[in-house]
Amino acid sequence: MELRWVDCGGRRAPVLVDGSPAAPPAVLVPGLSDGLAPVDLPATQALMRDAPLPMRRFRGLVVSYPDPDGAAPPTTAELAEQVATILDVTTEGPAWLFAHSMGAMVAQHLAAQRPDLVAGMVLSASCARADGRLRDVLGRWCDAVTARDWPRFARAAVDASYTGVERSRRRLLLRLSPPPAHPDARVARHVALTAAATSHDARDRLAGIDCPTLVLAAEHDPVCPPDLGRELAVGIRGADFEVFTGLAHGFPEQARTRFARRVLAFVDAHHPTPGRAST
Repeated sequence: MELRWVDCGGRRAPVLVDGSPAAPPAVLVPGLSDGLAPVDLPATQALMRDAPLPMRRFRGLVVSYPDPDGAAPPTTAELAEQVATILDVTTEGPAWLFAHSMGAMVAQHLAAQRPDLVAGMVLSASCARADGRLRDVLGRWCDAVTARDWPRFARAAVDASYTGVERSRRRLLLRLSPPPAHPDARVARHVALTAAATSHDARDRLAGIDCPTLVLAAEHDPVCPPDLGRELAVGIRGADFEVFTGLAHGFPEQARTRFARRVLAFVDAHHPTPGRAST
């Protein structure tokens, strides 16, 4: 992976680039985790190499948002404009968007605002509008982050993201290895992105999306429950919708093989590529 920096209106945004320059582009649109873990961090880069997505068959890009400018927090529509600026510089032709949670909120605006940049989308664990359930969970996370209570934040994130044995395993890992602290600049990023997510409402933009779209939800997701995912899918003309049973907000990671196969099947149906590479 190559780390590049792109100017976004006077502020720099890091972008990881991988794969063949001749391949069609695909973009991993960042979610709330980008606040504390932007892609210029080596630990984040290591995680991206193991993402359960078909990035290797594309010219894959993993983007981060620029640091907030200290003014009013951005909206998801404004974050979409930043991603569009990055894509204008780094891609030729429309890209597939793979986006989870808040990243999928941004992708909705991007597809509506700049259809020339979007070939298709896979939106997981997201919604067309923030509701009280999402604001409650993200508000508790934000309270822990601003208090610099990293164990409390990590426990809350694990409990919302995983189920069953995987949740127990993650809880044990937290007891054995306490989570790292983060500097003030990344706390500010998390707070700004939380504000964007909790104010999200793209319902009036969905009818303007005209690209192949797969919406995936998880049965036990407390952040974006399946009814919100279904509302999102219904709003986008022709969108496919599926619920992953028995799982929570982090289902792409917990059910890696099933998630990857579903995504690959959808991409192949709309963007067939000879000699398909594995994830």
